[in-house]
Amino acid sequence: MIGTNTMLLTDIHSLIQETLLQYRCTKIIVIGHSFDISSIRKLFNKGIKCYLDKNSPYEELVKSISTLMNDDTYVCDHVKEMMINYISHEEEKHDPNIRESLTKRELEILKHICNGLSSKDISEKLFISINTVETHRKRILMKLNVKNSVGVVKYALENNIFN
Repeated sequence: MIGTNTMLLTDIHSLIQETLLQYRCTKIIVIGHSFDISSIRKLFNKGIKCYLDKNSPYEELVKSISTLMNDDTYVCDHVKEMMINYISHEEEKHDPNIRESLTKRELEILKHICNGLSSKDISEKLFISINTVETHRKRILMKLNVKNSVGVVKYALENNIFN
C-alpha cells in the first residue's frame, strides 16, 4: 500500500516500478490525494491494481482488498464519478475525426498558430492575405469547438495533432 501525501507523482511511478520488478505478484494499492484522471490512469498503466482517495471510508478499503484477492482491479467511488464526468465531457469536446475534418491548409495554419505566429506572420509566410488566414482561423475554432488560440494550442497538445 502506497500513501502519496508527501510524494511526487514521478517518485510514486519509480516506487511502483521498483516494487513490481522485485515482487512481480504484488498487488499495489495507491491511496492518493487530489490526483486528476490522467494521473490515475498513468498509475494503473504503471501497474497498480487499486486506487483509493485519501477520504475513502474504511469499508471501501476492505472492499478493495477483497476485490484484489479475486484478481480484479478496484477504483474508489469518488474516482469512478470523476471518470464518468471526464468521459461525458470529453465526448462533448473532442471528436476523434477532427484531424481528418481539417483541410491541409487548416492543419498548416493550425501548426503556425501553435508555434505562436500571428495572422499577419502566417499570411506573410504562406503568401496569402490576412483575411484568408482569419477565415481559416475561424473555421479551425469552429471545428475544434474552442474559443481562442489558447484553446487551439491546448486541443492540439491534448490530442497529439502534431506528434
